[in-house]
Amino acid sequence: MELDELNIFLDVGPMMFPLLALAFIGFIVFLERTLFLHRGQINVQEFISGIKNLLKKGRLVEAVALCEEMGGSAAHLVKTVLLNYDANVDLIMAHLRKRLSLEIPSLERRIGILSVVARISPLSGFLGTLIAGIEIISNLSFFDGASGMLIAALAKALFSSALGLVICIFATAGHHFLEVRITHVIHDYEWLSSELLEVILEERAISLGKSQATNINADSEHG
Repeated sequence: MELDELNIFLDVGPMMFPLLALAFIGFIVFLERTLFLHRGQINVQEFISGIKNLLKKGRLVEAVALCEEMGGSAAHLVKTVLLNYDANVDLIMAHLRKRLSLEIPSLERRIGILSVVARISPLSGFLGTLIAGIEIISNLSFFDGASGMLIAALAKALFSSALGLVICIFATAGHHFLEVRITHVIHDYEWLSSELLEVILEERAISLGKSQATNINADSEHG
């Protein structure tokens, strides 16, 4: 390898393109997942309040239609409960768990790629530094005692490791950010499910009370 070729090799870096590819993949995954979570974000308290009002008025069909219009994982959970409105609580819970098992993987999809990028990037950067260092040692005669050139070459070799660490830091931070967002979303789903179950049980209790009162009045009239 000639001196000019060695300089070009060190400027570009043996692992520069793989590192840039890892950075690009990590950025695309983070952007796509962030937008996905943002699109699915709703005001759960306002949504459940609207569902409660419809159920109290006995407008179950309209509540189901509202869920279909709203779309998203939260609406799917509520719709699952509403479609099993007359079932016992254990059956409703079973349907909820089944629905959650379908919705949660869609939230977590592809975020594992960020973890892979965070693990591979520093190793790739270190490998690039090693390869560049080996090339420098193999071509020490080109420097002919010029310590300044040698130090500059070694600095270029270390750049690969530095870039790998930077990518690792951003990928780790992005992965943690998405995990926190997903945890909050799952917490909202659990709260939404419990609130809706309470509403259904309350409505059933009220309906049962009215039915018993009607039967008592009817018996009194016959008596």
